Amino acid sequence: MSTDLPVIQFGLNAETMDSCARGIVKGHKRATTGLHAAYLFDNESLPLVGDHTLVRDSMDRDIAIIEVTQVETRRYREVDAAFAAVEGAGDKSLAYWQKVHWDYLGQECERVGIPLNEDIQVVLEYFKVVKILTNIE
Repeated sequence: MSTDLPVIQFGLNAETMDSCARGIVKGHKRATTGLHAAYLFDNESLPLVGDHTLVRDSMDRDIAIIEVTQVETRRYREVDAAFAAVEGAGDKSLAYWQKVHWDYLGQECERVGIPLNEDIQVVLEYFKVVKILTNIE
């Protein structure tokens, strides 16, 4: 698809990228988490309500266009079960969210050169699907 939209692939490996893409198409995933320090390190602006993004899977297929509906910054330890359920990973529990995001944020902290701890700032981005481009299973 020819578009000027920014592109995102959720996760750091093919399995996670594809799982997240399927979750978006099926309506289970309606939020994502990023490391605040990574935005600064990468010289990227924080997401803004109304921003549109093109989601791709691990094979670079265009999956969906999403629109940011809400953005919050919290400490890792302040993320609650309600957000974990909206993010939709695994069994949608806070325990699952904490496990997978501790691993993900640890890799991101290492990349940007800061220590991982429960007080790190995370960006919670809520979104809605504007258009499904590929119906994947």
